[in-house]
Amino acid sequence: MSRDSAAKKARRKKRQAARETRWVPQEMVEQLADIPDAVVADLAEFDERITERGWSFDEEQSNDDYAVWFFEPSGAPVEDGLPVTSLWLDAAEDGEIVRVVFVGSVERYEFTHEELYAGALDVIEGYRHGAPLPEFG
Repeated sequence: MSRDSAAKKARRKKRQAARETRWVPQEMVEQLADIPDAVVADLAEFDERITERGWSFDEEQSNDDYAVWFFEPSGAPVEDGLPVTSLWLDAAEDGEIVRVVFVGSVERYEFTHEELYAGALDVIEGYRHGAPLPEFG
């Protein structure tokens, strides 16, 4: 092999080695790309289900970390706590846990989506300021 051929081969080998350290398998790229889409789809489905029930998306309180909704029928003038029953999803958890704070309260409740739709949401929506806070088993 000539010197020029050896040098060319060495340069090619160096480029390939550098490229392989940056290379991510296509399967991994597809898996990573699917995660945000799945989370967005779940969030859209959640939003649709609760807004049909009278919840409103809170654009002021929502941000890249939290998606927040409030239940307007629960609103009341309060001295302490929130003026309306609110729930939110945390982006760091991919929205898997639904957190709720009742009107006039600062106590936080946590539910899975299954627990929420299995009856907890009915109790949450039925709560009005001044009533004893609901107990969930």
